[in-house]
Amino acid sequence: MPTGQAGDWTYWIIVIVALGAFLVLPQFMARRRQKRREQDLRVGDTVMTIGGFLGRLTSLDLDANVARIELAEGVEVRIVPGAISGKRQEPTATVSVDDGAGSDT
Repeated sequence: MPTGQAGDWTYWIIVIVALGAFLVLPQFMARRRQKRREQDLRVGDTVMTIGGFLGRLTSLDLDANVARIELAEGVEVRIVPGAISGKRQEPTATVSVDDGAGSDT
């Protein structure tokens, strides 16, 4: 076997391994993070959807792949748990904005 052919095989093996590292591995890791996020959800959590809606999780059935979120009083929507981007903390304090009325000018 000439030396050039062995180098060709080595090149293709490196290319295949690189494709696996740059294409397949990130998708696998993202899927694993999403599954972990779904398993950490509890009814009553304040969540944000991938569409930007904020609401309180009222029902979660991972086996049926259905969740219910209360967006406002009396307004609930059904979504798939994969559409929940994550938990959100309730704001604990309000910030007042100074309108500049008390400045010395």
